[in-house]
Amino acid sequence: MSWSRVAVIYAVLAVLAGYLLVFERGDPEPANTGPETASSSLLGMDAAAVASVTFRKDGRVVRATREGQRWRAVEPPGATVSPDLLEATIATLTAGQASEKLASEPENALSAYGLDAPSAIVEINLAGTPERPVTVILGARNPTRTAVYARRTDQPSIFLVGMNVSYYIDLIFDAAKG
Repeated sequence: MSWSRVAVIYAVLAVLAGYLLVFERGDPEPANTGPETASSSLLGMDAAAVASVTFRKDGRVVRATREGQRWRAVEPPGATVSPDLLEATIATLTAGQASEKLASEPENALSAYGLDAPSAIVEINLAGTPERPVTVILGARNPTRTAVYARRTDQPSIFLVGMNVSYYIDLIFDAAKG
């Protein structure tokens, strides 16, 4: 191949590259701003709004409170639950994880979702309204076993929340055994 052909090929490549830069740029992708918005979460709020949380499972109770920016298990006495595990669990219910709103079901239809005999109950006390906790009941896994059904007791809607919330709650109770 002659040098003149090579020069022509480079010239064509330069023209194509210029065309792509000028005309095919398009709008830049929006920057990922972090976790899902609070409104798409089960609780519809940011994790910073949670002051304390109580987990109930199989007759056992683990309660944790926020002290400054960190979480600390206060019940049962002497429980050594990692603050990061508590924070991750709360994040799955708040803005840290989106949940899918499925349907509004009457009380007598909850058995289809395993919510008539909950696998766990989570009671969340908010910083501004500690006298009115939000209670979330967790039911059965979905058919693909990738998520768990959940319901706030103050709303008739059924939600589908990532399976990691059940996993984290199991880890909390394992750590609280001490």
